[in-house]
Amino acid sequence: MSKNIGRGVLAAAAAGAMALTLGAPAMAAVDDPDQGINVSVPPEYVSKAEVLRIADSTRILTAVEASESRTWGRKLSSNTVTTLKWSCSVDSFWLNDLPVNFYPGDWELGDVFYPTMDWTGAQVSCEVVVDESTTTWSGKVDIIVAREDDYPDAISAAPLADVLNAPILLHPTNLINGELHPAVQAEIQRLANDYPGKIRVTVHLLGGTNALSHGVENKIDVIPGVDRTLRYQGVDRFQTAANIARVTVDEYGLDSGADGNDVNVYLTTGHDFADALAAGAAAANNDGIVLLTAGEELDRRGITDQFLMDLETWVNDDRWDINTSEIFAVGGPSTRAAAAFDIRLADSFWGADRYETAVAAAEGVFDLSPIGRDNFAVVSGHTFADALVASGFIANLDGPLLLTNPLSLTGVTADYIEENVEDGDRVITFGGPDALRVAVTNEIKALLAAKFAVDPEIL
Repeated sequence: MSKNIGRGVLAAAAAGAMALTLGAPAMAAVDDPDQGINVSVPPEYVSKAEVLRIADSTRILTAVEASESRTWGRKLSSNTVTTLKWSCSVDSFWLNDLPVNFYPGDWELGDVFYPTMDWTGAQVSCEVVVDESTTTWSGKVDIIVAREDDYPDAISAAPLADVLNAPILLHPTNLINGELHPAVQAEIQRLANDYPGKIRVTVHLLGGTNALSHGVENKIDVIPGVDRTLRYQGVDRFQTAANIARVTVDEYGLDSGADGNDVNVYLTTGHDFADALAAGAAAANNDGIVLLTAGEELDRRGITDQFLMDLETWVNDDRWDINTSEIFAVGGPSTRAAAAFDIRLADSFWGADRYETAVAAAEGVFDLSPIGRDNFAVVSGHTFADALVASGFIANLDGPLLLTNPLSLTGVTADYIEENVEDGDRVITFGGPDALRVAVTNEIKALLAAKFAVDPEIL
């Protein structure tokens, strides 16, 4: 069924606590200190919800800070290889210099002790000893890099970030001579060398060379520890999204247990970023990928339509209760596109604006736990860059992406937070003062402080 959310209002206590007199969101300087966090530490159950902020002076540095704040990677394991050798001794003075391999017979290096034997009148004793023991580590670390100044190639990347357990870094498109941004280079190098021993490090570039140049790719290739770079591109944003989706399903897999393209699809407009990023977090939570519509139409090349037709048309789950493909729409434009092209939807999530749509997707997809830890991301609904980083980040924490006005907490988002954030949960805001004012983070603290009747300074 369609979900149409009415606009909410801030709780009276929170509104009273934050009297906002804010101007335009752009500022020349950071208005608060960098507040780093480390969400990789297994959280203890706390008596209050946590409100945290990932922010720095630029969108590129905010993405780096998000990457630094938790552990990434998959299936890190150790393997110990031990090399054995024979150690032999004799009791005859004239055979003291007998080499270890003096007897080339059928002895096998398996027994801990080879029985004493008589050889030319001498007693020879041999045993197996450790010659060398080496421990190697194996695993995969993946890093996603997207352009920082435009969204089309990257807005469908959250499910990929989720299955790879990968951060999303941002890079300028127009550095002179294809130079690599030093902060991005340093973070890739840190991630590539963050584990002992040998791991396979892959950097995934989103978009063609007009987004991230050959020069940038070549500079990444030679970073110590990087094994390979992969690039996902298409003739347009619709094909790029479909290619990312196919790789996500076919190469890296989802948890549905089904074969091939038996995967849930979240349709959203490719003409803006807001609905798509909320859809990405929702899709990642439901064995899904994101495909784009051309607003209220399908793309003129039929790329999205072809992907939908390639989905499995029948499923024999053999009593394994595996996933069967479903199609969802996130946002009014994609909902209307599905209706116009007779695409059968399992559900649609939309509201009067992008804020209500994000809340509708959160309410419709996420089954929040009444106990334990749930995670929520809050980002500006006006700028895409920090929201892109947050969508991959929160997808890896199995939480929804919520949008707000960058100057003050949007009412419908505030209502959702107040209703759904419980004791022990975590709310993370993303973006420096040019993207999301610190006042928004403080409003969330005040809102939850009123709910839990605590001092907001301890949240």
